[in-house]
Amino acid sequence: MEDFKRISIIGMGLIGGSIALALKKSGFGGKIFGQDISIDALIEAKKLGAVDDYTTSLIDAVQEPDLVIIATPMGHYEDVFNGIAPYLRPNTLVTDVGSVKKYPMTLAETTLPKHIRFIGGHPMAGSERTGIQSASPYLFENAYYFITPTEGESNENTLRLKRLIQGLGAYPVIISAEDHDHVTALISHIPHLMAGLLVTLLDRNQETNYLSYAGGGFRDTTRIASANPCMWKDILFMNKDEVIKGIEELEFSLRAFKLNLLKEEHQNIIDTLSRAKQIRDLIPKNMKDAIPRLFDIMIDVQDQPGMLGKITRMMGQHSINIKEIEIVHAREGRDGVVRLAFSTGQEQRRAIDIFKESKFSVSCHEEEK
Repeated sequence: MEDFKRISIIGMGLIGGSIALALKKSGFGGKIFGQDISIDALIEAKKLGAVDDYTTSLIDAVQEPDLVIIATPMGHYEDVFNGIAPYLRPNTLVTDVGSVKKYPMTLAETTLPKHIRFIGGHPMAGSERTGIQSASPYLFENAYYFITPTEGESNENTLRLKRLIQGLGAYPVIISAEDHDHVTALISHIPHLMAGLLVTLLDRNQETNYLSYAGGGFRDTTRIASANPCMWKDILFMNKDEVIKGIEELEFSLRAFKLNLLKEEHQNIIDTLSRAKQIRDLIPKNMKDAIPRLFDIMIDVQDQPGMLGKITRMMGQHSINIKEIEIVHAREGRDGVVRLAFSTGQEQRRAIDIFKESKFSVSCHEEEK
């Protein structure tokens, strides 16, 4: 027997829509109710088969379900919690998908009635795209999904949520809200901040356009800087204490590294970089990220009309979807370079084989094994 009979998802964007689609794919036999302020998003969710019914009303969305999933941007959490609190049925389980956990846990404690149970959640999965039109039933496959029960929460409710998350294809990890916020500050929030600051370095000298020289290494390092700035402003402030601690630790490391350069401490530099490589090599390579990596290839092309169309047609004829396309180098009368990016290493390898068979010169970064 299924743990939940009726689920309401507040927010029909990328994450909310993907949860609904993944539940449907897993064979969930109950009813899924969608809520959003955008009627267009709800209509699209219904058309995709993600929800059985929908409403723009928070009140209507929460009066019948036994599980409510809050999947709105975290900047809307206070309004959502206050809006649903008087209308939840007794013993309803409420969870969320936000990337900070102490904040919603405090909101739940101060706004929700005592007969309502709240367990925080955070899937470590996402996309460079947003909205219900980008939702996928496969978004959570092989992704970590944090669960943060409140103190004294029954093991039964935690297990019910854990089984639901496993049905999405994710790996549930039970952790305290404090530990979660510390960990995500180091592995997600600080890296996002640093990616943004690295990109802005290119903007310091207005007389030279450095962007044209940025290669795959720079793109990979700063990829996450393309995420929604307003959403990330909320995240950084909601996890402000842990982010500031991380910044202070990073400042200490940068000062030490700078001093080693000034004093020409070659061995210290080697030791630091060697230790970084050792740690980096231990990171699992088969787990999803909040924004998944892309798989690039570089194609040498002749400067002649129709060449770009020829490249895209070749991919279309083999049903290979191009995620990004960029003209890297193009000078009149000279050969140029086109970068194509794909979602998977398999698509990357197929594209390489296809272009090589057609006598194109192709290169790529070595794929991680």
